[in-house]
Amino acid sequence: MTNEPLYIHPAEARRRFEEFARREINEVNLSEGALLVALEESPQLNVEECLKALDDLAERVGARMEIGEPAIFLLGHLHHELFDVEGYTGNTIAYDDVRNSYLNEVIASKRGLPLTLSIIFMHVAQRVGLDVHGVGLPGHYIVRVQFPLSEVYVDPFYGGRTLTVREIDEMLAEMSGGEIRLRPHFLRRWTGRETLIRLLANLQNAHTRAGDKRKALSAEERIAILSRYAPPMSAEPV
Repeated sequence: MTNEPLYIHPAEARRRFEEFARREINEVNLSEGALLVALEESPQLNVEECLKALDDLAERVGARMEIGEPAIFLLGHLHHELFDVEGYTGNTIAYDDVRNSYLNEVIASKRGLPLTLSIIFMHVAQRVGLDVHGVGLPGHYIVRVQFPLSEVYVDPFYGGRTLTVREIDEMLAEMSGGEIRLRPHFLRRWTGRETLIRLLANLQNAHTRAGDKRKALSAEERIAILSRYAPPMSAEPV
């Protein structure tokens, strides 16, 4: 059992989020940041419990490893546990459901958006020693897994499929009706802060569409908080 309170007032949730925003945000603590985003709307959310569930999943992945295995095998073990066993996948039926942007809801339902599923993938991956970072494509979000002599692009929204650079280009063209083609800077590493800003922008748009001005404003305010405490450009690699 944790010492997490049963109910957290939205003002306290906001204080905790602002405190988090002052820190460096990377793949190690990105999932914590996403859960703190959800905390303001879900006052009974147990952040520590959700993080432990992801850590337990990482332990299961690590238990499948054998001494001397190539690093690429670890990616296979991660795929098996996250997508085959747990069944994480994109919510293609209700893509616009706002719950897809709240990490606690995604952990519970195993359904989410490219961004939230990528945050879960990165949490587990870095816990087992993989070098991962997010890639924020136009209209989509994927993960790059870096190995010493190669790299692999993973799409958690579509069951963890791997993509070549050419396939990413084709995917963007298909999604945009041919208007967007892959450009080199699309594949750059996204900082954790940028990823949380995108998460909150998704929430702002969803609440605006739903006519909930209060929640849309709340998301906008937290984007401003993240931007206020952004370090100089050189402090977080791009």
